[in-house]
Amino acid sequence: MPEQNTVFPNGNDFNRRQPDINRMAAASQFLGIFSVISIGFFFLPGIISAIPLGLICCNMGILFAHLSKGNGYRFSPQAMVGLGTSIFSLVIYMMLILISLMAFYMAVQMFGIETVLDPDALQKALSDFVNQYMNSLTTGGGTL
Repeated sequence: MPEQNTVFPNGNDFNRRQPDINRMAAASQFLGIFSVISIGFFFLPGIISAIPLGLICCNMGILFAHLSKGNGYRFSPQAMVGLGTSIFSLVIYMMLILISLMAFYMAVQMFGIETVLDPDALQKALSDFVNQYMNSLTTGGGTL
């Protein structure tokens, strides 16, 4: 049996202490990466829960990154990845939500709230709008 603190020929030192895993930093990294991945689900129809799920994950990622510091002054590399990806996805989500609200507001201004809330009427109004726009374009050979 090998004696204490022996390094074996393959380089393994079985008495060496494994580094502690900061579970808060690992959770922050996981949530940050998951929130970035969930950005892709923003435009899928029928998945309403993707928006709050992504926002919750990015906010929790920021929280866990800050909690992972403990009493220290620096973030671990895992916490930095989690913080960066969480902030990135939070900014993207806010931009997407703002663009969606602006598009809804413009649609209400153009077609009225009753038309926007009725899918069949909205489809007809959009089709009429596109046809009117396409007919208003010149087909070439116009004068300057």
